[in-house]
Amino acid sequence: MERKLSKIYTPYNTLLGTLVFALLGLFSTCTAEEIVSSTDFPVKVIDGDSLEIGNSRIRLMGIDAPEYTQYCKDENKTKYNCGIEAKNHLEQIIGKTSIICKVHKKDQYNRDLCTCYKNNTDINREMVQSGYALVYLESPYQKEQTDAKQHKRGIWRGRFMHPRLFRRLKEQQKLN
Repeated sequence: MERKLSKIYTPYNTLLGTLVFALLGLFSTCTAEEIVSSTDFPVKVIDGDSLEIGNSRIRLMGIDAPEYTQYCKDENKTKYNCGIEAKNHLEQIIGKTSIICKVHKKDQYNRDLCTCYKNNTDINREMVQSGYALVYLESPYQKEQTDAKQHKRGIWRGRFMHPRLFRRLKEQQKLN
């Protein structure tokens, strides 16, 4: 008896599920969520690829900047805090003006993965172009990274550990 009920309800459930999925897809492509900074909700730069606007925690999509506690070496092999330098550069790009962040999705830490804009300038792209961030996973900024590397801008002027590797090393140190 259970098998017959299952066969009777399966096409209905599949059709309903497909319809609901299609409607959700239709609505999600029609409106993109945006987070806008203002005097009431100013931008707080956390590090070179993370922001807060009001209650929204934002990770700049497609880029990976040195961690706040990360050190690099410049062209003279002098150690400097490239994480703080990346944070300062992002603060300089944003300045005191408002920005708009287009939300693409959530990450594993429930942060909004965004592309952020100051006027019409792509802030994510600017961080890579200036050499203070690297491309992350599938990023549209590969050309900008190649240019920053060729011209030895930002962290490319010396030696550095990839931020992803730096994070893994820190995690391993915590475990030991």
